[in-house]
Amino acid sequence: MYIEEQISATKVLIVKTSSLGDIIQSFDVLDFLVAYFPNVVVDWAVEAHFSSVVSAHPLVRRVIPLNIKGLRKKWSFCQAFQEIKMLRQEKYDFVFDLQKNTKSGLVTALCRSPVKVGFGYKSVREWPNILATNKRFDIPNALNIRLQYVGLLQRYFGQQLQFASRGVCFKIDPRDSQKIDSILEKGKPRMMVCPGSKWINKQLPVSTLTEVLALIGQTLGSIFYLVWGNDEERFYCQQIQDKLGKSCIIVEKLSIPVWQNLMRAMDLVIAVDSSALHLCGTTATRSFSLFGPTDSEIFKPVGTNHFAIQGACPYGKAYVKQCPILRTCSTGACLRDMEADKIYNQFIYWWKKETSPVA
Repeated sequence: MYIEEQISATKVLIVKTSSLGDIIQSFDVLDFLVAYFPNVVVDWAVEAHFSSVVSAHPLVRRVIPLNIKGLRKKWSFCQAFQEIKMLRQEKYDFVFDLQKNTKSGLVTALCRSPVKVGFGYKSVREWPNILATNKRFDIPNALNIRLQYVGLLQRYFGQQLQFASRGVCFKIDPRDSQKIDSILEKGKPRMMVCPGSKWINKQLPVSTLTEVLALIGQTLGSIFYLVWGNDEERFYCQQIQDKLGKSCIIVEKLSIPVWQNLMRAMDLVIAVDSSALHLCGTTATRSFSLFGPTDSEIFKPVGTNHFAIQGACPYGKAYVKQCPILRTCSTGACLRDMEADKIYNQFIYWWKKETSPVA
């Protein structure tokens, strides 16, 4: 049992197990809960390999790491028993299942709580999820994904609280704070560039992005911090630096909490639809993003300080949220056909408006 001051607190468990971007996008529910319950304590059930991200959030009291994917292996059943034991050691006032699938439904079913809230039949990804909840609400899929998660809580509590996420500072070691200080250059607009994505069709060609950055650099004198997550993205960043030279700094690979803190020191984050963009949404830093096979209105961070350009599909594909041929399209033309000068012109118009004294 936890410290005595928390005995009278409202206890909430969030079940959001994966993936990285989806978890980050759901962090706004924490702001809602704190606004609604000043004395709330929140625990979070998540896949073990994402636990460090959730535990870095200052509004999460305890992380319950799960190895759901490993349940297919015989040796993992002993571990699963320990995880279930941890899951059931606390009784919660409310459990919110934000994952919408069968596996999260199993986790929710095992929790101890009189109130288990989830999405309705029209909103869940897999229908067995509804068997684990006793309060269900259908939330429009066309809403921004962050508003879908918050909307579930708002529907249950019957209140449309007017709150805005002002950004949060993930917990990091003091030595990591010193590392960030050593990375940062003095002066100039600081712009972090995160070109990578899990899917190649979500990425802008390196030649196009390099040209856009060159135009921005010529106008604003910016210094670009290039951030990467794997060897392919590191090579992408290297090509940009080779073209633009000293205006670019390739940052060493960072943990997500340290990366988020570095973002907080930026004037702008430039990204595609990726975990990097969603991570920027947890800060007060502006973002400029490029979307092709996914809908910017649903996936970009909320607010006028987040500006996105949506590429057009030359094949006339209509979709909600995600293009049906995202993974199989051989051209990726919705992003690859974007012209650098047009991207720059839209960016600079927004940037000057956003950063003007009367903005």
